[in-house]
Amino acid sequence: EQPEDYRRAWGQWVVAKLRQLEGDLRQRHIEIHAGQAYAAPLLPLLRAAGAHAVHPVSGLRRGEQLAWYGSGPGCAQEDSWLSNVTIIDGPHHSPGFTYRWPDSTETFESSTDITLAVAGRSHQLRVAVCDREAYGRPRRRIVVFAGSQPLAEAVGTDDYPRSRALAGLLKDADGRMLRPGEPVPEVYEGFPLVDFSDEVTGPYTRTAIAALLREDDFVSWATFALARMAVRTNTPPDTPAATGPPPAAVPPPPRVPAQRRGDQQAVVAALLRYGREWDQQRVGREPELTPHPEANRLILDNPYAFLLGVIFDQGIPAERAWRAPYELRLRLGHLDPPRMAGELDAVRAAVARRPTLHRFVEEMPRWLVEAAQRVVSGYGGEAGAIWSDNPRAADLAARLRSFRGIGQKKSAMAVEILARDLGVPVRELTGSDIAYDVHVRRVFLRTGLADDDDLDHMVEVARRLHPERPGELDYPAWLIGRQWCGAGTPDCALCPLAAVCPRDVLRADGVTGG
Repeated sequence: EQPEDYRRAWGQWVVAKLRQLEGDLRQRHIEIHAGQAYAAPLLPLLRAAGAHAVHPVSGLRRGEQLAWYGSGPGCAQEDSWLSNVTIIDGPHHSPGFTYRWPDSTETFESSTDITLAVAGRSHQLRVAVCDREAYGRPRRRIVVFAGSQPLAEAVGTDDYPRSRALAGLLKDADGRMLRPGEPVPEVYEGFPLVDFSDEVTGPYTRTAIAALLREDDFVSWATFALARMAVRTNTPPDTPAATGPPPAAVPPPPRVPAQRRGDQQAVVAALLRYGREWDQQRVGREPELTPHPEANRLILDNPYAFLLGVIFDQGIPAERAWRAPYELRLRLGHLDPPRMAGELDAVRAAVARRPTLHRFVEEMPRWLVEAAQRVVSGYGGEAGAIWSDNPRAADLAARLRSFRGIGQKKSAMAVEILARDLGVPVRELTGSDIAYDVHVRRVFLRTGLADDDDLDHMVEVARRLHPERPGELDYPAWLIGRQWCGAGTPDCALCPLAAVCPRDVLRADGVTGG
């Protein structure tokens, strides 16, 4: 319960006593068996002193800690990934620099150079710091580079002015954010782990696991970046040990003329392979449209909730949209189409109540009520009747588009989810289509599948290149666009399309909205 300055001074005193008793701390293995309040001020100081400092019970609740101590020897494994990280050189503080992303530039006010070794391989890293707008407010920001390649990012927590802490998301081998309750790769063991949404609140915050480190713990940030890369590649990046230049203002890849773009069929094959591998990994697992368990179950069990989720899915993250029907039911007390059909004021109040269920607080309630009215008048009050008669894919998409708030993008997406994830019988999937979504559009343009950012053109491309089921290209393109081929810096080296993509990054500069 002591203030931050006291904890910092206490940590310095403990490390000074350790040096007095043990001498040089380099290469020493030091475990902290105490709560996070004690570990937080010690870890950066010990690691800066060259020690292998770990906190074995980091991120565990009290009962889980007791179970850990009761499960076997009370020591962390000596051969853990984190315990094998050694400081070769640094930290050395350097001036700031300007880095050029494909679609913008960013100026870092300062940076710190560190050379680490893992299992005999050395890695030169640079931890750069700046301020930037994120999650609804100006926040501190850290980016860790190896050469000119960004490896990891973190943003300041809500209590940063007091704690000086930032949170960096953990990701799995597919580049997907790890959710609370999911297994954590061993390379992340030893980092203080938290729920990102508990530390960073604001628009579009994520429910995900994050490492929580102080801004000045440069060694830990560099180590975290190597851990992120180790998970993605099964081995950390092999960067040179010698001191090199700071990340340069790297220009984006040159635009590739249409006649020199890669093999479109190779790109399609890679997309389909990735999508089918993704599906195979999830065989026997319940489809997850939102990480909220009760909200996800409602979507899977209640056809009307599914329809509302499709309508909600516009202008907000998909996970938030699919959770919205559950929150709406809590606020209204029901999800009954005949009742909702006459409750515009109640629906409007429920959507607008803080935190709002959607950014469109005027349009969304009208769309929801009109959907209820259409379900009652056209489908006998049963939303499942929209797709219960084994419809053709094209007919089902047309039925969905007849609802206000559902256009081409949402209807194409919904047909694929119903057929692929929910097991709804849908005939003639040759009539399915890709969704004209920002993530899909970026991938189609940058890979050379499409020449123009145009709805009709992209739909025609998918139909021509994969006539058996054009919509099957949608989900893998959406996943890749969201995880690797984002609007900022595309992570081309680790993208599943790396071997076949011409990386024509500039062609997606104008992709907005959707």
